Amino acid sequence: MKVFQHSHSFELTMTHGMVNMKRLMGSVGAVLILAGMVCAEAPAGMVLYFESGDEVYLLLAEHAGSQRGWAGFGGGPRAGESVAETAAHKGEEESRGYFKRADLLAMIKDQSPIMDGDFASYFVKVNFAPAPAVMQHAVPEDNDAYLERSTFAWIPYSAVVPHLGQPIDRKKKHMIDAAYLPAGSETQWFWPIWLGNMQKAASAGSLPWQQQP
Repeated sequence: MKVFQHSHSFELTMTHGMVNMKRLMGSVGAVLILAGMVCAEAPAGMVLYFESGDEVYLLLAEHAGSQRGWAGFGGGPRAGESVAETAAHKGEEESRGYFKRADLLAMIKDQSPIMDGDFASYFVKVNFAPAPAVMQHAVPEDNDAYLERSTFAWIPYSAVVPHLGQPIDRKKKHMIDAAYLPAGSETQWFWPIWLGNMQKAASAGSLPWQQQP
């Protein structure tokens, strides 16, 4: 009986130790991801924006051949990438190469991403470029990654705000005023997963334009 009790106590100690070690490793991993320093191979993305007067405009795009709706840019990593590198390469690809990976990476190198689960979001202020110029930008041949998005538009952040003050229902279509959308767009709603990312950042007061004096 004493042997059994000793064995049981040893198993409990080992179990608690493993749990604590997992928690420690998870905490270290989260810190490294927030610092953008680890090859975490985690999904990441970015929202490109510019400011005019009192309004902030977000460059959003539809997912080609999909009913997801409108969103910023982002997705899964390549092997060995940091989260910042993933965000930059997705920003280049999903803007059809109009915005260059090296430039985007340089702009976010000192920025801590906003985490929504394991998804890391960055925000990059860019110079205005007409949405049709982005949409019609010549893409590399034989690379479908540059064709993941179809139509593009600058949508005011004020049009997003009403959706952020309520629970994001992934089965619901969170509509966009058609006046902001170009002819030929196939959907008229925000992608709810992207809205969730934005809600996380907005509720934390982490959007760049929220932090301005």
